[in-house]
Amino acid sequence: RGWLDATEHAWWRRGILASLRTDHRTSGAGREERLVADIEKLSEELQRKYSKPPLEWLRRGSSIDDDDGASSSASAANPRASCTPTSADLSHVRHACRTLASYRVLSPYVTDREKLLRSLRDRNGDESTARKLLRAGVSFSLHLSKDPAQTASRMLRAMAYDHGDVGWGWEEGSECEGDVVAELRTSRCLYVSLFSKENAPDLATATCCSVDGVPWFP
Repeated sequence: RGWLDATEHAWWRRGILASLRTDHRTSGAGREERLVADIEKLSEELQRKYSKPPLEWLRRGSSIDDDDGASSSASAANPRASCTPTSADLSHVRHACRTLASYRVLSPYVTDREKLLRSLRDRNGDESTARKLLRAGVSFSLHLSKDPAQTASRMLRAMAYDHGDVGWGWEEGSECEGDVVAELRTSRCLYVSLFSKENAPDLATATCCSVDGVPWFP
């Protein structure tokens, strides 16, 4: 996991430097390098804050809870917050902290908030080439599969596994009118919890939970 994270960060660094160089407000005289260094420094500070157990900042709460009428559950503590986070959990903490750091460092320069959020989405996997390649790979796998439904089910389970044990609450569906279905309903999200703690809940729209859904399950 460490090698994957290091490789991903190298690609992120390369991509954000290229993006910053296209804007006169974030480039020139080495400014883009300094901005990236500031992002990395702030990200590391945030990681130290959010990576140590117990992860008491994790909260339970989603539209599922609201539908059940359990409004108090939105502020109820996550019972797994005291568990030791896995490498997958920590990987997502790093991604969340880096996104938050990017937003804070770049906001004074990129004052168009929607443009900044689009840029953050690109850095988190929504770049058009990456999205097209991923979508093509998923479509090809389903096309070759003898049982596309089972293959899609395995993709869902793999996605849940990659998200770790602590930061998410998954509820699996089983049958629907006699047909076996694969369903994951999310009742807790690490990204939403961390960004809400930092008063920036809408940053979750720029991270993998939102970005990955389109190419994986078009």
